[in-house]
Amino acid sequence: MPAVSPRQLLKVIDQIEISELRPFVSEVLARASQRLAPSLSIEETALLLKINRGLPASVEERRRQLDAKRRAETLSAAEHEEFLRLIDQIESAQVERVAHLIELAGLRGMSLPSLMTDLGLEPPPIE
Repeated sequence: MPAVSPRQLLKVIDQIEISELRPFVSEVLARASQRLAPSLSIEETALLLKINRGLPASVEERRRQLDAKRRAETLSAAEHEEFLRLIDQIESAQVERVAHLIELAGLRGMSLPSLMTDLGLEPPPIE
């Protein structure tokens, strides 16, 4: 199989549906972790797996649907409650992820921003 350059791979990634992007990124990071496994401690490996575990794409898709209805001012009371529950679920997952990132940074003796740079992570956009 011919080698694919990172630039070519990024062009292909640009074509992936947004709903499939998070699971794809998680899989890429898991594979990278496996390749680096000999140099990672068991604790680091466990933390990386937790950091890269995302919510199901269906949760994010439903949040987007409800947010669109909210913006259009067509959200029912029941949908509003569901929207708030989804936001709480997403925020809780993000807090847990940051806690794991902080723990990993501590294990590696580095700052959180440095770790995030090393891992190629960016903070989520503020909406």
